[in-house]
Amino acid sequence: MFTQGRIRVVALGMADAACIASVWMLSVLSYWWLGGDYDPALYLSFWPVVPAFLLLNAVLGLYNGSWMYPAAPLSPVEEMRRLFLSSLIVHLAVVAFLVMLFQTTRGYSRVVIASAGVLTSLLSQSFRNWMRYALFKLNAGQIPVLLAGVGEAGRRLAVILKTDPYTGFKIVGYFNGVREVNPELDSKEIPCLGSFKDIVPEAKRLDVKILIACQDERLFRCQMKEFSAWFTYIEFLPTASAFPVFGSKAVVFDGLGGLEMVNQARKRALRFQKWLLDKTLALIAFVVALPFFIVLPVLIKLTSRGTVFYRQERLGRYGKPFRVWKFRSMYADADARLKRLCEENPELAAEWERNYKLSNDPRVTPFGRFLRRTSLDELPQLINVLCGEMALIGPRPIVAGEVKYYGTSYETFASVRPGVTGLWQISGRSDTDYDRRVALDTYYVLNWSPWMDLWILLRTVLAVVLMRGAR
Repeated sequence: MFTQGRIRVVALGMADAACIASVWMLSVLSYWWLGGDYDPALYLSFWPVVPAFLLLNAVLGLYNGSWMYPAAPLSPVEEMRRLFLSSLIVHLAVVAFLVMLFQTTRGYSRVVIASAGVLTSLLSQSFRNWMRYALFKLNAGQIPVLLAGVGEAGRRLAVILKTDPYTGFKIVGYFNGVREVNPELDSKEIPCLGSFKDIVPEAKRLDVKILIACQDERLFRCQMKEFSAWFTYIEFLPTASAFPVFGSKAVVFDGLGGLEMVNQARKRALRFQKWLLDKTLALIAFVVALPFFIVLPVLIKLTSRGTVFYRQERLGRYGKPFRVWKFRSMYADADARLKRLCEENPELAAEWERNYKLSNDPRVTPFGRFLRRTSLDELPQLINVLCGEMALIGPRPIVAGEVKYYGTSYETFASVRPGVTGLWQISGRSDTDYDRRVALDTYYVLNWSPWMDLWILLRTVLAVVLMRGAR
């Protein structure tokens, strides 16, 4: 049963080996080509860094938990954090080895070692994601699992596992409360295998050792003993609602087991760290982007009439209104055009009411489309960050009419400053539906951490460069 999982582990190991080997080769040759006075062949003696990196990754649980019995992977944020840690330890060990052996690092370039460490930290997750995508397309290394329950959580999970190459789980069948198919799920790929009482017999027949239980808690408890007699791993997801999981851990009080959930946003030290990081990065980005603040206004003026900047009222922390800065990407009479278009086209009006966006917005100027595709229209929001109205990374800044979509989650959502970028932007941006946007925003607020911000920042750069999901 774990064959596909072990194929996945080997593939991820190959990706890690390819990453660190490529980075070392690139660092050594680049420094040599730039005039470094050493023999590149000298660095062949450092081949043990490759198996050391793989071994440390295995110890840190980076191969879907266990290389012998692989299951669910770490979250992308936690994976990035542990890959950073693994790379740091390996490359510090190289320096320590040289110092102990030769009492100095002379003869070996510290620039090469440092650059290899930094690049391995930054690129290792990308190498892994490329490998995951290849496995997904080849239908290899996909770990078979069974799904119990097809409520909201079960349906959302089925969509995620079917389209996301990251997890590596493949649902081979689902079980409903009664023996009836669910038209939203049932297909040749995910057939209905019966009711809850059929779970263990069917699991034995298919030799599947992982169960994802999206059942009601009471039903789950009733069958827990039966499940534990067969399944190696049981993933329990009783609800589709977001709650704090990042940094959470199992706790035991004299035989009573539970889960300690950590609210990172309540820690003052971390809040100050986020404030300092936001301000520092925003100031650096503003200085780097100064040429754009000179060139883009000229181009905007030359291509359409109207002001250079566009300011729209949005809701900030605790629902306090503020005006967000953007380079103007629409015609000057955009609001009047929208009103007229909605009156003439009911489908367009429905799309606007549903998403507060239009997939093919006729109000956008030709140069404005370029600004949006490249996200350059959002550069002035750095002013909002420096003024304390926004964070560099956070949930989306919404308009008053969108509050209704957040329901009971709005208070949680509004407890932090909105961000220039966030989970929604790296998860499809304009391509994400509204329910998913709300879920992503709520998840971010409840599970925020400095590592999550760093992960989002790196993914944002990639999303902007590839112009993924932007309109």
